[in-house]
Amino acid sequence: MGMRNDLARFPPSASRQQGGGRKNLKDARQALAAGADPSRMWTRPGFLIRRLHQIHYGLFLEECGHSTITPLQFGTLTVLTEHPRGIDIGALAFQMGTDRSNTADVARRLARRGYIKQETARGDRRKVVSRITKEGRTFLKKMEPSMQKSQERLLRPLSSEQRFVLMAAMRVLVRTYNDKGRAKMTKL
Repeated sequence: MGMRNDLARFPPSASRQQGGGRKNLKDARQALAAGADPSRMWTRPGFLIRRLHQIHYGLFLEECGHSTITPLQFGTLTVLTEHPRGIDIGALAFQMGTDRSNTADVARRLARRGYIKQETARGDRRKVVSRITKEGRTFLKKMEPSMQKSQERLLRPLSSEQRFVLMAAMRVLVRTYNDKGRAKMTKL
């Protein structure tokens, strides 16, 4: 079944139910509270993915915000724990699914905080190798429960079966469309 047919199975949005006119904020909030889609946007996977990312970010900051770390910085430290000898910015960007410029900026910020150390690669002076420090490992260990709580809160409304299906579906989409993203995850 194609995506259009799949979307046709969803209940019509509140705006279409009431003649398709523009809804004010109060009506949209009421529709959302009643379980109806407040806009046709809710039939668009891209919109829902972007909105869910915003929600995830908010939950992460609620749980981890006292530490002034972002999800991307936390992820960077996590990847670096998997590479105790360090990895260069290109490999780190690959692991994070971010572009090199963004990754280099995140790494510089973490280095300023003492969570990672950056050195010029021995065999190639053009490369910078990032390695997590003892302080970085200690910080990550301390923050892990808060990060996990944010992940659990995000998925809390779902049953264990729904969680499994969601995670599997997201992996399929990321693998299928990896080459369409701004930062492609390619072989090193």
